Amino acid sequence: MVRQALESMPSPLPNSYWVQPGRLLAGEYPGSMSRADAMERVQQLLRAGINSFLDLTEEGELPAYDCLLPGLTEQQVRYRRIPIVDHDLPESDEYMSRILDRIDAEIAADRNVYVHCHAGIGRTGMTVACHLIRRGLDNEEALERLQHLWRQCVRSHRWPTVPETPEQVEFVRRWHDTSGSEAESAGLGVRYQGALVGLAVGDALGTLVAVSNYNAAAVMATMRDAQPLATSIHTATTVAAAQSLLASGGHDPQDQLQRYLQWFRDAEAPADFKRALAVWQWSRKPHAGSHDPNNLDPHSLPRTLAAVMFRHRDATLAIDLAADLSRTTQQSPVVLDLCRFWAGMLIDALAGVDRNTLLAYEGPATQLARRRPLKAVIEACLAENRDAAGNADDKHCQSKRQNRDGSDTQSAVLVTRMAIQAFASGMSFREAMIELTTRLRAPSAAAALCGALAGAHYGIEAIPAEWRRRLLEDAVLRSIARHLSNLQ
Repeated sequence: MVRQALESMPSPLPNSYWVQPGRLLAGEYPGSMSRADAMERVQQLLRAGINSFLDLTEEGELPAYDCLLPGLTEQQVRYRRIPIVDHDLPESDEYMSRILDRIDAEIAADRNVYVHCHAGIGRTGMTVACHLIRRGLDNEEALERLQHLWRQCVRSHRWPTVPETPEQVEFVRRWHDTSGSEAESAGLGVRYQGALVGLAVGDALGTLVAVSNYNAAAVMATMRDAQPLATSIHTATTVAAAQSLLASGGHDPQDQLQRYLQWFRDAEAPADFKRALAVWQWSRKPHAGSHDPNNLDPHSLPRTLAAVMFRHRDATLAIDLAADLSRTTQQSPVVLDLCRFWAGMLIDALAGVDRNTLLAYEGPATQLARRRPLKAVIEACLAENRDAAGNADDKHCQSKRQNRDGSDTQSAVLVTRMAIQAFASGMSFREAMIELTTRLRAPSAAAALCGALAGAHYGIEAIPAEWRRRLLEDAVLRSIARHLSNLQ
């Protein structure tokens, strides 16, 4: 699939090549001794969607081109120089990690990056190879993959392999990623990645429940095959919200709604979500969600994770932001309360609060979220989950399905109940997911929430490797999570 995408997407400059089609381009210096030629070359990159430039050349090594950018486009284009001496090596492993952090930060903010040196061979080749290592390849695999990518470039006919020097190749062979080492040592980095990838895996497995018509054997068989796992609105809007927070530096509902609209044009979405987007398109009212107290559609609950990961260090701000992220498409008082509750649970999980404390709702952030009284229907269901022998009678807590094809809308309270039940029933990420998909036959919103909670609690390594390999968004999600954890 990747090879087909690379072959079908032409490079905007002859001596450039796509590392991630449409998102990360690598190659030679885009400027020129001729101002007219430089403007034309840069314009070709802008037309290809590039809106962030990472320059590995030294100051004064070549004529500057960044001064041309404001006159060539009205959009905001970012330029950053992190130099490496020509024909030489980065000064340390940490320095290369800093370069990659910049690339990841821009991609996480939904920007398209062009990384370059002079000829695109040595410094750029090292950077691309190390980027591939960070995305999960081992060092030798990364060098091999780099050669395949390099063959997109016209210069490869005269210079068949990259990087340029034996010393640069050896740097890649021994390079070790040190990015976010402080956060990683404290467990925060692996929990961030576990939460976001866990949400997507849960979303995808929950979607299988619906397409398998709630047949447990069919679900288990599909979970074991090799086909890609397809996610839904829950992953898409969580990623869009996170990218908006990163790009805007905070809550910008107009930017979020525009991102949701771009996703919705090519995908299915719940009726309430569609109505909110239609209201926004007509009125530009930033909080376009329904206020109906009886509307318990759960589609905004999973995106609570974006607020938590962005404001993790300040629980009060994260809890308030979780409700604000919901208001763009869902403003039911019960759902807003649940967003606040889930923010507390996820903050505690990311902080490493033990499992029993999480399930007793006694983590510090969860207690903070509950300091403001929750609606009675929520408290009733939380109490039922805490009491294994309890059976709530409230209509919203009943696990009812009107149709075997999954066409009924599950309430946000029921979704919360099922997600916590599954987390409580298993002692691993896999066990929680199997409980959700086979016995509870939960909708994708519940599976996404449970996946986020279990992923935050157990960490990225607890998510089965076969599920992660089948998740097309895995590398992008881990990149966003890594950048958000480095903000803390």
